[in-house]
Amino acid sequence: MYETLLYETHDAIATITLNRPDVGNAFSKDSYREVRAALESASGDPSVRTVVLTGTGKHFSAGGDIKRFKNLINSGEFLSTENVVAAGKMAVAVRTCAKPVVAMINGAAAGAGASLALACDFRFMTPKSKLVMSFIKMGLPGDTGGLYALQRMVGAAKALELMMTGAPVSGEQAFALGLTTRLTEEDRLSEDTYSFAGELAAMPTRAFAEQKRLLFETFYSSLADYTEREAAAMAACSRTADFAEAVEAFLEKRTPQFSGK
Repeated sequence: MYETLLYETHDAIATITLNRPDVGNAFSKDSYREVRAALESASGDPSVRTVVLTGTGKHFSAGGDIKRFKNLINSGEFLSTENVVAAGKMAVAVRTCAKPVVAMINGAAAGAGASLALACDFRFMTPKSKLVMSFIKMGLPGDTGGLYALQRMVGAAKALELMMTGAPVSGEQAFALGLTTRLTEEDRLSEDTYSFAGELAAMPTRAFAEQKRLLFETFYSSLADYTEREAAAMAACSRTADFAEAVEAFLEKRTPQFSGK
């Protein structure tokens, strides 16, 4: 049914696992659609009471697929607003899912991967886990509602600092900032996440759905409109020399030399 993720249910918990480990679970065009479809499936399934979102292998998600970016540059297509909006719709799908969504962040969640994790209702991390708003390192402003979520979680000043520096946020730092729900040891990440998910699954799911609906309608109702605006900004920046330089530097494993053009 899915090509870029795994979907399974057990004990009223649906697990959505990003499954492109050869590229660090970076997103493809199909990933955006499939993540959204899996969340909508879990939301509408009465047998599912909680959702766990994670990644196969060492990392949650590397975010954008840099090799795909290189192909887009070479073909003269760059980033389309349609694809960036599709990424943003993943965040909307998390926010509007009627079931609690718990991100189990193994390794790094970078770029769109970090934004997707921030859209979740809860996040479990270890000291070795990292949230990295790495867009700026690619000459891009950000997508998947990352800045939108951060501003509401840590305030405008800290959100802008994290977006503008692209500095990795460790599990300990994320916990101190209130960006993660629980900090656990690496060998207990799965056990502790699923224990918590099980506790949620035993609680009144309809009330959760109403809480999420009220939260979305009151505080996040502009998210869909925001993703349209960030898509335009991403598409524009994908045509810059800085974006091309960042992609080349990443693939050549060197430090990019930005020109501001």
